[in-house]
Amino acid sequence: MPNGSPKYPWFDLIDGDEIEQGDIIENFPVFLPPDDLVVGPASQTASVSFAWKEQNVIVMSQSCDLVKDREKVDDILLCAVWNRSELAGDRALGNKEGMEDARKGRLPAFHVLAPCTISEFEREARIVDFRRVHSSPVPFVRSRVKAATRLRLLPPYREHLSQSFARFFMRVGLPIDIPPFTGKRNE
Repeated sequence: MPNGSPKYPWFDLIDGDEIEQGDIIENFPVFLPPDDLVVGPASQTASVSFAWKEQNVIVMSQSCDLVKDREKVDDILLCAVWNRSELAGDRALGNKEGMEDARKGRLPAFHVLAPCTISEFEREARIVDFRRVHSSPVPFVRSRVKAATRLRLLPPYREHLSQSFARFFMRVGLPIDIPPFTGKRNE
């Protein structure tokens, strides 16, 4: 970066149970319903066992909805975060071309985060996976984060993530598309 150019850090360190969009929570428990779960009438009660796994996640709910003691949501929306090295065998992201396509926004299901260079919190490049969305109750998430230092994605990168998330969900598939322009006059 040339001298005098502004610096825009990607991350900051956060402690406590204040939660904002862009907070990365490592080793967060996500719950997985059994494949054979059968739901009966609303008046019927049943006991079901859910499996869970630890997953790195990033908060996608809007910060204004998560203000402590004034929450506007009951559950926090979270997306999976993968380390680049975890995706070495992935068909779409396991090579430089796929990562470059994701970085440029050509793979709408993914968003690339820069490596973190904060001392003791160094992390490789990571990929946010919009196809893996979870939600957890606000009090549960607060209880999980209050004792651990975590990374927070900073502006303008947080807003860029949010915009990518919106683009992924606002896609519209058309039943019949306009045919490709081949050089002949399309009618």
